[in-house]
Amino acid sequence: MIGNSLKCSRIAPHIFLLLTATLFVACATPGLAPMANLSSLAPSETVYIDGITLNYTSSTIAPEDVTLVLIHGFGASLETWYDVYPSLSAQFRVVRLDLKGHGFSSKPEDDNYTLDEQARLVIAFITKLGLKRVVLIGHSFGGGVAVLTYLRYQDQKPSFDIVGMVLIDSAGYPQALPFFVKALRDPVRRFFIYLMSSEFRTRLLLERVFSVTSQVTPERVHRYAYFFDLPGSRNALEQTAKHIVPPDVDQLILRFRQISIPTLIIWGERDSVIPVENAHKFAQDIKTSRLAVFPETGHVPHEERPAQVLKELGDFLRALQ
Repeated sequence: MIGNSLKCSRIAPHIFLLLTATLFVACATPGLAPMANLSSLAPSETVYIDGITLNYTSSTIAPEDVTLVLIHGFGASLETWYDVYPSLSAQFRVVRLDLKGHGFSSKPEDDNYTLDEQARLVIAFITKLGLKRVVLIGHSFGGGVAVLTYLRYQDQKPSFDIVGMVLIDSAGYPQALPFFVKALRDPVRRFFIYLMSSEFRTRLLLERVFSVTSQVTPERVHRYAYFFDLPGSRNALEQTAKHIVPPDVDQLILRFRQISIPTLIIWGERDSVIPVENAHKFAQDIKTSRLAVFPETGHVPHEERPAQVLKELGDFLRALQ
């Protein structure tokens, strides 16, 4: 059907190159061998909220004073916290969840994948677990979810308190859509993307958004790519991309100045997805914030430079207790 509706002259040359590279790599690239030697991924604990199953892991070894709730970014899963979770969970109570449509959480075949829906589910999730004092830690899209969760918390006054927030290369301000979001919103680009294996397109993506490319290991690629092949994942990501900008974004931005809890802002200076200028906008709007910009770092500091992120988190979290 696509071949009948598109003339060759209308297809950009880079798409032909992409198709050629895809077919070549699928047949000839030894670095993309099956990941049989890697540890398998499996669901952990689950909660059921309004027909949605949310997968999560938790550590309750540390004292119950504060619980960290880790919220991953677009297209990721709770596995994005792989490098920092062991150290954090040795010192604090930590819960990391798969958002709706991600990881091992439910992926219903509908279009209800808005930022507001994710924030609603996070509030319900925290309530269901009976947490009392929480610190939201969100990366990228998950940072946007964290901010909106806090704003909804201010409106609803649920049975828990949000006592701090950490935003890592967070969504929040208007900008050009990231290249991978644009691709998922365009049916022609999607067609060519899906010709690639999940492992290959994941490696391409990570090598583009990581500044520390030595961290793009086969294990890390696998931890991302595995979930792209699960049933329902394509629709979930396409719908999330379609609804990624809230319709009331201008009104929400005006409320950023109402955020009055201690907030740590961590950013990669070389972020090619969300510009570092947005870090300074957050720091200006949130008067109770502190900003840490990491040089030579891309969009995912907690995976590129986990030791430095752990130090910043440790200092911030200990000051809350």
